[in-house]
Amino acid sequence: MVHKNSGVTLIELLVALALSGILMAALYRVFIGGQQVYTVQEQVVDMQQSARAAMDRMTREIRMSGYRKDILVSQGNICGFTQVITPGDNVNNIGTYDDRITIIVADKAITYRLQWSGTDPEMPVLVRDENGATEVLADNIEALQFTYTLRNGTTLDSPSSPDDIRMVKVSFTARTRAADPQLSGDGFRRRRLSSFATIRNMSS
Repeated sequence: MVHKNSGVTLIELLVALALSGILMAALYRVFIGGQQVYTVQEQVVDMQQSARAAMDRMTREIRMSGYRKDILVSQGNICGFTQVITPGDNVNNIGTYDDRITIIVADKAITYRLQWSGTDPEMPVLVRDENGATEVLADNIEALQFTYTLRNGTTLDSPSSPDDIRMVKVSFTARTRAADPQLSGDGFRRRRLSSFATIRNMSS
């Protein structure tokens, strides 16, 4: 009597292993892709929240320019600044076409500008100087721009008469902290933010 062998042959085993390997590789790629999408979206959310908080603080303080101007008038200068608003056009702290602004609020000279991070020389950061003390407001900020509207309606990048400034447009570009390998170019995702600040304490 002949007994048939019902076991798995070597070829069948190899085919099954190959199919399993292909399936596992596909599942791994789906998992990694999902993780990358989640990481990118998390970075975008962090970037937007940080940028909006920085923009809110900047525009709020710029609106207050000239508050208690009598202190500036009596002292002659605050930390060396003699104007309520001192524009800095194309100061190019981290590249090209980035601006700076210094405002006087009571006895404070507040400057907004860009610089390279002290911990990461390739990370541009938005900083706030107050009477010489510096704090970082937001990481990964590029192309800081200030545009000034004068009392006659003229809009300039570098007004010769700062006392005529009545409104400031603030713009900058925020980028993600890490590059996305799936994105063309340098891989950074960017968002451009703009806001207007009407100067409340300047003469009309």
